[in-house]
Amino acid sequence: MNKYFITGTGTDIGKTFVTSLLVKHLGQENKMIGIKPIAAGVEKEDLLNNDVGTLLKSSNFFLTAEDINFYTFQKAVSPHIGAEEEKVYVDFEFIKNKIDALSDQFDHILIEGVGGLMSPIDCARTNLDLIKYLHLPVILIVGLKLGCINEALLTLEALRSHNIHILGWIANEVDSKMLEINKNIEYLKKNIDFQLIEIIQHQSKQTKAPRFEEFNKLINSI
Repeated sequence: MNKYFITGTGTDIGKTFVTSLLVKHLGQENKMIGIKPIAAGVEKEDLLNNDVGTLLKSSNFFLTAEDINFYTFQKAVSPHIGAEEEKVYVDFEFIKNKIDALSDQFDHILIEGVGGLMSPIDCARTNLDLIKYLHLPVILIVGLKLGCINEALLTLEALRSHNIHILGWIANEVDSKMLEINKNIEYLKKNIDFQLIEIIQHQSKQTKAPRFEEFNKLINSI
């Protein structure tokens, strides 16, 4: 059973969007699901976090919110604020045990972080600490927008400095009006020493959905 942590260069760079696409297109063949252990912000109508709802809709299997989300804070704020206000302690061992239990049912689990790599989970720990605790390889989502080179290289430097195994990276165009996008991608390709898994165009430009063929080959070769 293979587990991968999906982290990103910041908030709102498409972690959930990319994870849901991976699950939608590769989930049935690979018995894959996407989960979001920690989430912040719920809709008043159904008390469900939007990201969790998106992952549920993309799944090829019947799952409940409780199956894929273990902590949800009411307000759409940094988790360390939500945890403090709601007096909740995020137990990494509990998260690990819940993920391990899913391994009896699924061959591949994509574990989406909350915010960027260094986004705080509480006042002492970040997503990076959760990755280290779970001992998982990382797939980095680079949000293509102005400033993405700096954000990507800083995130990679942090991962490298903590000896985190990086499986590869996915470029996701979040700004449809970004100038010189191809030159930015080329610079990133030259300066990131890990496999570029996929380039995802902005939804307004897509003529066909990404197939994730390289990712499929990658996970089936491990």
